[in-house]
Amino acid sequence: DAGDADVGPCLGTDLDEGAYAVHAAQGICLYHGIRHIEVSGQVQEVLDLEFDEDARLYVPLEQAFLVSRYVGGTKAVPRLSRLGGSSWRSARAGAEAAATDLAADLLRLEARRRNAAGIAFQPVPDWERSFAEAFPYTETEDQTQSIRDVLADMAKDEPMDRLLCGDVGYGKTEVAMRAAFRAVLNGRQVAVLVPTTVLAQQHYVTFRERLAAYPVVIEVISRFRTRGEQQRLLERLAEGHIDVLIGTHRLLQSDVRFANLGLVIVDEEQRFGVRHKQRLKELRASVDILTMTATPIPRTLYFSLAGLRHLSTIMTAPSERLPVTTVISPYDRDLIRQVVMRE
Repeated sequence: DAGDADVGPCLGTDLDEGAYAVHAAQGICLYHGIRHIEVSGQVQEVLDLEFDEDARLYVPLEQAFLVSRYVGGTKAVPRLSRLGGSSWRSARAGAEAAATDLAADLLRLEARRRNAAGIAFQPVPDWERSFAEAFPYTETEDQTQSIRDVLADMAKDEPMDRLLCGDVGYGKTEVAMRAAFRAVLNGRQVAVLVPTTVLAQQHYVTFRERLAAYPVVIEVISRFRTRGEQQRLLERLAEGHIDVLIGTHRLLQSDVRFANLGLVIVDEEQRFGVRHKQRLKELRASVDILTMTATPIPRTLYFSLAGLRHLSTIMTAPSERLPVTTVISPYDRDLIRQVVMRE
């Protein structure tokens, strides 16, 4: 009816009937839509919420702000809270304490980085000029400035923490490779963290092709490698025989040890959790960090605007870059195969 049409704006969320929801005071429940009930002779519109043991709670629409969509950290089906029980209060208290602890850890880590003596990467003009001239494309003005920004940060004796924003195909990877090249020339190892196995493989191919003329050892660690191959690779890494290691979340596991880590490059950081990124920072409080993204998350953007990390942007597309073409098509196996192979 007409009343149901206004539910979305009242809730401020995308709740569908039968979906899991959270009542701020009572916990996890199932949302069963809008009901009309009679209270003291008057008909009221309420949200129908189901809790454990088939208990029902009717929430007046004016209190709809107490109800939000359930967003779980795992794929497991959540357990409904007991109406009036103490378990939800305990869970909330635990979550608040954990958030406080994590915030304190973040502050302590940032303070350590601020006070730590970073690595002052020295320029190697002849090699870096040769590497830049081998770039097969014409640098855009934004790209050139971003490279200057990053290399200037690396030359300072304080840890770099720079965010590089730019659309897909605008040349962020080349900026990252310039930074990685300087780090390797200074005898330091580089970690490149990416969110997917396919992207790890793409970066591996790109880095190998771009650095083929130089004595730089590049490896990739992902599920494309067998357990035995991964073990041998990690042994070489710990001994300092690998200069650049590209990988997915596998890079963050406890058995990954660098001999002389100097630079961490994080691609598409919004795909990683806070704890993932902090794990990398904890590897070395003085490590230089370059974060690349096309879509910065609000927290990261706020850090940049507040001056907690520096910001570079690539706003100009390369001269020969074609615009993205969106194709809407019926299901076609041949078309899907063609797209995957091109990717």
